[in-house]
Amino acid sequence: MFTSLAVILAIVAILITLKAVGRISQLENEVSHLHKELAELRARWFERTTPSEQDQASPPQAPNTSAVQNVPKSEPSPVSEPIVVAQSAKEAPPPIVEPTLPSLDEVHIGGLAQSSESVFEKQASKLLTNIQENWLVWVGALAMLIGGGYLVQVIGSHIEFSPIMRVTITFSISLATVLAGEWFHRREQKSPDRAKRAKGFTYVPAAITGTGLTGIYCTVIFAFVFYQLLSPSASLLILAGAAFSSLALSLRQGPLMAVLGLIGGYSAPLWISGTEPNYFLLAGYITAISVAATLLMQKIRHAWISPSITIPHILWMLLLIESMPLEQLFSWLTMFLSLTLYLLFAVPRMGWMLKPRYRHCLGKWMHPPTGIALAITLLVLSALARMSTIETMQMVYFYTFFVAMIWLPAIRQSWSLRVYLPSILVPSTAIMLLSVALESIYMTEGKTPVLIAFGISIVLITFRTLSQTLAGDHSKLTGILFLVLAPSMTLITLLYIYEFMSSHVLGWTFFTALIAIYYALLGQRFKALALECSAIMHAIIAGTAFVWLSGTWLTTAISIQVAVMALQTQSNLFRPASWAVKVAMGILVVRLTLLPLIPEWQPIDSQHWAWVLISYLPSLVILAYARTVLHRSDTDLANWFEGAFLHVFLMAIFTQTNYWLTGHYGYLGDMDFTSAVVFANQALVMGLVYSYRSQFAQQLERVYQAYSYLLWSAFVLFIALLNSGESPLMVNNVSADAMPLFNMLSLGWLLPAAILLVTTYKRWNTLQIPYTFVAGFGLTLTAVWLGMSIRQFWQPISMTLDQPTGMAELFTYSIAGLIVGGLLTWGGVTRKTMTIQRIGLAVLACVALKVFLWDVRSLDGFWRAISFLGLGASLIALGWLFQKLNRSLAQSTEAQPEEHTE
Repeated sequence: MFTSLAVILAIVAILITLKAVGRISQLENEVSHLHKELAELRARWFERTTPSEQDQASPPQAPNTSAVQNVPKSEPSPVSEPIVVAQSAKEAPPPIVEPTLPSLDEVHIGGLAQSSESVFEKQASKLLTNIQENWLVWVGALAMLIGGGYLVQVIGSHIEFSPIMRVTITFSISLATVLAGEWFHRREQKSPDRAKRAKGFTYVPAAITGTGLTGIYCTVIFAFVFYQLLSPSASLLILAGAAFSSLALSLRQGPLMAVLGLIGGYSAPLWISGTEPNYFLLAGYITAISVAATLLMQKIRHAWISPSITIPHILWMLLLIESMPLEQLFSWLTMFLSLTLYLLFAVPRMGWMLKPRYRHCLGKWMHPPTGIALAITLLVLSALARMSTIETMQMVYFYTFFVAMIWLPAIRQSWSLRVYLPSILVPSTAIMLLSVALESIYMTEGKTPVLIAFGISIVLITFRTLSQTLAGDHSKLTGILFLVLAPSMTLITLLYIYEFMSSHVLGWTFFTALIAIYYALLGQRFKALALECSAIMHAIIAGTAFVWLSGTWLTTAISIQVAVMALQTQSNLFRPASWAVKVAMGILVVRLTLLPLIPEWQPIDSQHWAWVLISYLPSLVILAYARTVLHRSDTDLANWFEGAFLHVFLMAIFTQTNYWLTGHYGYLGDMDFTSAVVFANQALVMGLVYSYRSQFAQQLERVYQAYSYLLWSAFVLFIALLNSGESPLMVNNVSADAMPLFNMLSLGWLLPAAILLVTTYKRWNTLQIPYTFVAGFGLTLTAVWLGMSIRQFWQPISMTLDQPTGMAELFTYSIAGLIVGGLLTWGGVTRKTMTIQRIGLAVLACVALKVFLWDVRSLDGFWRAISFLGLGASLIALGWLFQKLNRSLAQSTEAQPEEHTE
């Protein structure tokens, strides 16, 4: 049933195609006829409307004369002439307006209107028009392609003839179809109008020829796989001949032939089903198609051919890798995966001889080497995932394959096109993954050969990036690869070996030292690379120290390295780049900043009083010395060292202060009320210091500002902690027996409030934070301190809210609020600041409400009367005082203009 259906579909497809061909030919003839008629009409129109040279040269005449001259000539009649004369006598007739062509301005305006359309709309409209005009040809060509493949399958599988006869019939039909397409092509070329269609994608002879070539592909595969009538070499030879014939016919019959040839070539194995195909022959066939298509791409220079080759080729290789028996996999890989790398990765842009100056027509997205390298790498990893064991020769091949991917674009000239540079990252990463897989899965017993092969690969990568740099490629990516790739691979491997292969860590450290020496020698040999090579040498040394040292020893080692870099800069002896010095100094500063928070970085006896001296003093001395050394030779670096010294010095002081006040160094795990108080004050003061320092900084201004905001944010968080979870009103953090004023309440609330108010008064730099907000925050902290201090004074046992509040404490709150409100109101009046005056009045109002609603409720008799009398007398006295003060201010204001007038 399915066979009959396939035959019917093939016949219907051929009929549809022939019908489409006839219809298109008829439409083209009609369009050509219409074009000719339109051209003739245009020629007649311009002959009638365009003035002659004599008319253009004659001077202008009166309107009535021109009207008479423009009247078409006819035979004289006794009636027509008097009518014209009478009409001219009354009024001149309107002149005849001749049609004119659009002016240049109008054309320009029209072009602007057309250009206002988006590019997407134009391309979409163009694609839609193409589909509407050419869909019959495309669908018919695809249907013929499918029908040809099914026809070969039906004849080869179900016709009752001998195998040789079946193959002969299918080959004859396919060859006849190719010849019919060529005959049709020659017939079309006789007409100039139809011959132009060979350059487009709607050429009908190409559809017929493509169907025949697909039949030839299927016939050869059918003869070899099912009937073994052909040897592998003969089959491959015939397939190669068909592929090259497709190449030649594509040059004659246009791009549609190329498209159909690619579709038919790559899809031909799908028409032939078999139980156990020959994977070598099938891969050879796919490779032959790709070779022919590559030659075609180099000849006709269509960029779309490259992805049309790459995508199906990669998919076929992946399918073969996943379905191939394991015993054939490695030998298959060595042959066809190597050819894939050469054919898809290198040839399209560099040619068969791998010349970097090969001229190609490929755009950035039509042949992306990085994407192709990634696809080929995935093929290798998928094959590696199927293999259960790997021998030494197989390991060598995998490493050689990835190194070849790096060197193949530069094998002729030792440098490559820049488009290949990002692809170096793909095989480099693959080499690291391969080494990890071999070490942990495949070669767990013999790890030394893996490390040796990996080390050789890193050396070859190093030479590759160096050769690209020495060839004069000054692009940023080239410099990054030269400086970063090999050292980063070496250091990452050192960390991995230190964690998982401790027995080989000494040997890899020796290899890392050789890499550092290599960059040192390179910097001495090439002066243009000296700064960067010195920086990389120091980076490798720092990474090695991070592996071998820890705690205070690592901090001291980094400090010594920073000092050595400063001395090199001062003496100009193989000096590193300035950015490397700044990075090393930044690492030291970050480590010293996090030192109090990470116990693993501290000395063993971290609670000793000399812990800060051991950890910070060597670094402080080195930073101060480096700043002094660089003060005259490099002012920029000296400023960086000055900022680093300031930061480390503040960290040392505040860390030691925290120890004196709390008895420990305030790790995050030991956070308590006292530590929060100390850290809050430290964060506030350090933020002000860095905001002040940012006024004189140049390159570090943004760094200082960001750090100031960070510290102030930490201050706000600590204050929130002190007023919530660690508040003395919730937890008994401040004893009721403590001396008033001289207790932790003053350090936690009054001290930061005083610093904020002094900052507002002195107008210290607070960056973008308004002084009004700073003063308000300070006054709020002062009010909180005053309230808690009053409670701490009157409470005999604990100042938490669980304890009862006495009348004396309530009266004290009212008296304090009355004094504070009066002082604020007085200050606002004297300074003529309405905001402060309103705040004072609001405080007084709150005090009055508290007395009426809260205090009086707990009093009776004489004390209630005394309370009301005292509040009233106080308010009246304040009112009288403010009135007198306002009169005095008004009189002084009036006296100043009089003195001025005198």
